[in-house]
Amino acid sequence: DVRGLSWLHAGELDTQHDFAGMLEALIPLGGQAAGVMHTDLDDMNPALEVLGHHWPGTKMAYAETGHLNPPDWVFDNAVSPEQYLESVRGWVERHGVQIIGGCCGTGPEHIRILKEHLL
Repeated sequence: DVRGLSWLHAGELDTQHDFAGMLEALIPLGGQAAGVMHTDLDDMNPALEVLGHHWPGTKMAYAETGHLNPPDWVFDNAVSPEQYLESVRGWVERHGVQIIGGCCGTGPEHIRILKEHLL
């Protein structure tokens, strides 16, 4: 049983409060891991910080590397695999993330470089 939670944008009013409230409501239900996914790369660290205050167990993180240009996702300015690796290393070191993945815009090369450098 894994619970994944999504952070909107760190700059939006009451995002941290709403995210913390969601964690407070869901975490008592239990689970083997809790995480942040389908979230902009720039918003991952603040979201993982809040998660860490509420969840002592296994943490997971899957960031988006593209952006939405309605009605489609655009990946022309996607984060490079090397940039993603550096971000992921920070999540592991600062927040104790143990389950890593990728979301919208993440491709096979992103996963390959994570496997090569993190395992």
